[in-house]
Amino acid sequence: MALESSLWQWLSKARLALPDTLHMERVENMLGAGFPDVDGFFRPHGAFQLELKSTKRPARPATPVRFALKKREAQIAYMRKRWDLGANAFFLLQVGEGADRVLYLAPGNVGDALKAGILEARLAIECVNTGIFKRPFSHEAILKAITTCRRNPALQ
Repeated sequence: MALESSLWQWLSKARLALPDTLHMERVENMLGAGFPDVDGFFRPHGAFQLELKSTKRPARPATPVRFALKKREAQIAYMRKRWDLGANAFFLLQVGEGADRVLYLAPGNVGDALKAGILEARLAIECVNTGIFKRPFSHEAILKAITTCRRNPALQ
């Protein structure tokens, strides 16, 4: 089963690979409704926040991909607000498992579409400017995309 925890385990290895340029933590915040799973800073590009979601790939391309976002309105609203303010706030989505998995770096304002269910082809269109990653995955390439594909003008 494709699990969010396995996505975090893979991503967290970037801290060992890039110790001088990356500070990143998984956040288990019970106080702030909707706060994303990962908060980080990647030098020299800046701060970022990620909401991690993982799911199996549907058997047919015409079947929507569904992520665990039911009853997660606070997460969706938080990510949309941060994105609208210009922050590097993304959903890092894993679709599929093993060698067949694809990572999508989805803009923070697409939570409602993700919650409703989205065709993987449509998800790819939503992520064409932010990032679509197939094996072999590079921590550095993904972190660079997270912090540069939509540079916050306040950081320049």
